[in-house]
Amino acid sequence: MYHSAGGATRTVCLACILLLAAALPAAAAGEDDAGRYVVHWFNGDGVEVSFDGGFRGTIADTELAVAVDPAAPPAREYTIRDGERLMYTGFIERAPAAGETIDLFPQFCQVEQPIPGAEVNETGWYLIYGADGEDVYIDNAFAGVVEGGTLRVAVNTTLPPPEEFVFRDKERGTMSRHQFPPLPPPGGTVHVYTRVQPAPYASSLPAETSPTPLPGFGAAGAIAGLLVAARSLRQR
Repeated sequence: MYHSAGGATRTVCLACILLLAAALPAAAAGEDDAGRYVVHWFNGDGVEVSFDGGFRGTIADTELAVAVDPAAPPAREYTIRDGERLMYTGFIERAPAAGETIDLFPQFCQVEQPIPGAEVNETGWYLIYGADGEDVYIDNAFAGVVEGGTLRVAVNTTLPPPEEFVFRDKERGTMSRHQFPPLPPPGGTVHVYTRVQPAPYASSLPAETSPTPLPGFGAAGAIAGLLVAARSLRQR
């Protein structure tokens, strides 16, 4: 069968376009960033954020973006401090993929799983955050005094969970009552916060989405190749 030269050229151009189109996603993915966390904090700017004990920056305009080093081990926890005072400890379930953003919001309670490989039994802990000097009562039984901003309370995870705890400040004559979160896992800890402001309208927050990366030099070159090939087809 006879093929014209123009038809052969057009076929080659179409093949080039298909190859360039296939190369575009790979080029864009290769130039994408390594991912990041965005730590949200609504109780005031200027507090310091650390990941696994390493300082990563301060909150500004209620948030801080933290880039992820893909060569480093995944972070386990992040902490928020106001000077020497520990304000919050959050626990991280996974690392972001390339180009992904994971939002970290403060919550009333955070579950800290036991360290992998650690020996555990039926004992778990509540770590209750409060003001120094406050007495804590669990189901009307005295549990201890807050020191250094926290009170650590052991609990048998095979028994029914407590129902409530109460802060009492004898000097000020104040009292606040709070519902207990679920039991910790055996060997684990539930961090309980009573003064953490949650995300505004948290129930209506959109689902997490990955940012759309801008094309880099490789992707831009592939796009230019597509435009040249398409123009060549139109001219023929």
